[in-house]
Amino acid sequence: MKNIVRNLLDERIKSMVRSSDLYQGLYNRTHSSRLAITGKRLDICANEVAIYLLQSGKEKYVLRDKVCLEIGSGWLLTHSLVFYLLGAKKVYATDICPLLQPENIFKAVCNSVDWSILDSLSTFEDRDIIRLRLKKLLSLKNLSVEVLQDLGIEYIAPINLAQKVPSKEKIDFIFSKSVLEHVPIDDVVPLLENLVTSLSDDGFMFHLIDLLDHRDAKERPFEFFIYQQEAYSRELQSRWGNRIRRSQWKQIFSNLKHLDSKFVFEWSRKDVELPEKIDSSIQYTDEEDLRISHIGILGELI
Repeated sequence: MKNIVRNLLDERIKSMVRSSDLYQGLYNRTHSSRLAITGKRLDICANEVAIYLLQSGKEKYVLRDKVCLEIGSGWLLTHSLVFYLLGAKKVYATDICPLLQPENIFKAVCNSVDWSILDSLSTFEDRDIIRLRLKKLLSLKNLSVEVLQDLGIEYIAPINLAQKVPSKEKIDFIFSKSVLEHVPIDDVVPLLENLVTSLSDDGFMFHLIDLLDHRDAKERPFEFFIYQQEAYSRELQSRWGNRIRRSQWKQIFSNLKHLDSKFVFEWSRKDVELPEKIDSSIQYTDEEDLRISHIGILGELI
């Protein structure tokens, strides 16, 4: 119990530091620079999108001339750039708070392996067309907000999608990666309901949800199960993860009107022990439900 209280107090102190403008500015610059040469490189994001579309059973030209919405586009908008490469007519890149660091976007593009991007995406668009679009990106040294708009990518932040959608225009494809687990529990259903109403008749959505404790997903992926509900604030839900398990996500999506949803994949963690005591506020069906680490959900209008 002492460790639990100390962890919460430490987190409150850290939260006060993180909320300062100085910290936010420094962190966003350094973090985005690191991501640009690692996990948010354009080739890595292209590989991810290709895997998700293949898992979802989508065919060639799936995003050509379509309107796309990315939820939680982050510091570099590289998934949104992938949608541009696939021929999207319009991309709304959104976030709950402004994170975009335009000065590091080009680094994420030029540090990528071009043939990897072409190989990943050629299943969904003509290879030569992708090559031309990629060549254009590489010619744009300054990928500012204005330049992104010229490419059809509109950055909108801050915006709370649980309260409104970015446009009256219907959306053909909605995408998120490791975002929905950061949404406070009370906001999850309103957000998803808004997304469903924004879909076009042939529209679909794909969400990759990371169900692990984001404070230390590698070594202590289930640590957040120990905290009582009253101590686990909205801020902690946003920072560490909202703790919703696979069975709950299935129920949430099943209850959405006019949406047919299915799990296209799920992964689990069995290499780490669960905490000795799981707080009673955690809703789960069995141990496997607790251990599910990632789920991929496809949703289409009925």
